[in-house]
Amino acid sequence: MLNIRNETSVLTDLCVCRGVSVPPWDTFESGHPEFATFRMGQWDRDRLLAQQETFYDLMDRLGVRLHFIAPSPDHPWQMYTRDTGFVIGDRIYYAADRGLPERVGEVANLRSALPELPADAFVEITDGRIEGGDVMPDGNVVFVGVNTTRTAPAAAAALARHLAPDVTLVPLDLGPSVMHLDTRMTILPGRRLLICPTPFAKADLAVLAARFTLIEVTDEEAAAMGTNVFVPNPETVVMHRAFDRIAKEIEAAGIRVERLDWSEPNALLGSFRCATMPLRRAA
Repeated sequence: MLNIRNETSVLTDLCVCRGVSVPPWDTFESGHPEFATFRMGQWDRDRLLAQQETFYDLMDRLGVRLHFIAPSPDHPWQMYTRDTGFVIGDRIYYAADRGLPERVGEVANLRSALPELPADAFVEITDGRIEGGDVMPDGNVVFVGVNTTRTAPAAAAALARHLAPDVTLVPLDLGPSVMHLDTRMTILPGRRLLICPTPFAKADLAVLAARFTLIEVTDEEAAAMGTNVFVPNPETVVMHRAFDRIAKEIEAAGIRVERLDWSEPNALLGSFRCATMPLRRAA
């Protein structure tokens, strides 16, 4: 069932979770330092759930099978399934270190949602923390954001040891002011890369520019989740409708853009890529 080797081929299976357990904005409190570093906006849970259903309807129209993790009151952030785990090849990888205390137990919920998978389809990374928002497979290369708030170099090195011999892991050092790689870049169809260049080293930008045609976004757009888009097939990008300038740049490259209202997940600092865990692409 599992088959993820890139970010853009035809998606057939996707793991998601409704945000039923997301806390109400006016009662949310956390002493975790990450919530002080990255400022959330105000959100409305009812609007969030309605926006998710619109996205799920779009996936259905595009022929994508949805696999739902059952919402749990003990796991308020599980709607961001990319944080729980990620697929490369025919394995789901996840970190033993779950980071936020309320994320402990998410992997068990994921396993329950995919009962057909054998136990050896799940691979635990024990050498530090790593999350799917920092991981982007691109054929014979897997880009991994490191030194972000969610992924450590040791965990990236551990992941590299699990990859096929012909696949190379390329770390991209972004620094602790970045939560995830996909808040600064996402691979688009047609060998395009949506990217905010600011946190990348010059050498890394040169590597990316040699592999992709870059479509740049501003620091302000990136901070508002402007790079965090989703690619369900080689012709389509799904993104928040507020990013009109970015959408026009992508459309100018010959790619269809599906513009949905995603204001509430964005307020929680997790956009389309964060809220999706691809399980299988056709190639």
